[in-house]
Amino acid sequence: MLWKRAGWAVLGLILLLALGCGLISAGDHKLPVGPELAGLATFPAAQPPQGLAFTTLQTSQSNGAAEALIVAGGRWWVHRRPVQVAVLVRHPKGQLLFDTGLGRQVDAQFAGNNLFHRQVFAYERGGRLPVADQLQRQGWPLKDIKMIVPSHMHWDHISGLPDFPDAEVWATPAEREEAGHAHAPAFLRSQFDGVKHWRELRFEGPPVLGFAHSHDVFGDGSVLLLPLGGHTAGQVGMLLSLPSGQCYLFTGDVTWAIEGFHKPADRSWLLRRILPLDHDPAANQAAIVHIHQLMKRHPGITVVPAHDENVLKSLPHFPELRN
Repeated sequence: MLWKRAGWAVLGLILLLALGCGLISAGDHKLPVGPELAGLATFPAAQPPQGLAFTTLQTSQSNGAAEALIVAGGRWWVHRRPVQVAVLVRHPKGQLLFDTGLGRQVDAQFAGNNLFHRQVFAYERGGRLPVADQLQRQGWPLKDIKMIVPSHMHWDHISGLPDFPDAEVWATPAEREEAGHAHAPAFLRSQFDGVKHWRELRFEGPPVLGFAHSHDVFGDGSVLLLPLGGHTAGQVGMLLSLPSGQCYLFTGDVTWAIEGFHKPADRSWLLRRILPLDHDPAANQAAIVHIHQLMKRHPGITVVPAHDENVLKSLPHFPELRN
């Protein structure tokens, strides 16, 4: 008889949890798509040189959460563990990092957060090294990294800046302005106060894939920077066109998971009310819809959200290079 009562108690708990999850998800909706954006159909011309290649360097992984918190309409029974990654682009004219992941000084940097935020944003190295250490172990001189383009200046994207003191760091005026006046947990001044070489990033190139402007890094169309403000004031995307014909669009934190672009949907309603996730929520949602339409129009482009651990599995991992 006792086991029956225990069974009913467990069943009641399961039903209560299911009801709670359902109520939490009730505020989650797909984003309205509307008509296709002007200019989306025309693919930009590019002449990627031989020798152009890229790879990814994973530096850590978050403790994670239920997918239903990571993306609206996600599954409560699937646990997601976002990653912290840098993208290394090797071009005959120079090598750049798109984001840095977590750097050598991250523990001291992260200690600037209060106890609550240290728990919410906890990370696990899991034996993974900072980008600088991974490069040096493979004989890549750090001085060869000529430029660093953060997708945005949140702490988990620029922690490694102090590890590359001679690199030129590209950021929009709006991004530097927001970072300079913001505070933990999103922005940690210890990560960027010591930067010696800033370069002001301005989008003065022609329209690309529905974006009003662009910036051609090397002048051959192979690496285009695109304005993706919303999550932060000056977030940047990177469109990479390889000699093989493959194209990749790195989207920073517009969404944390590719499912957000497929649906399209924002992060969960609950999480967006617990944490101030976006500088301009409406602009970020517009960016989600924009990339959703882009994926529909150009299914050959591989879209890469910065933290999606599943998309990362399909990409080259350092020291492997893909061209």
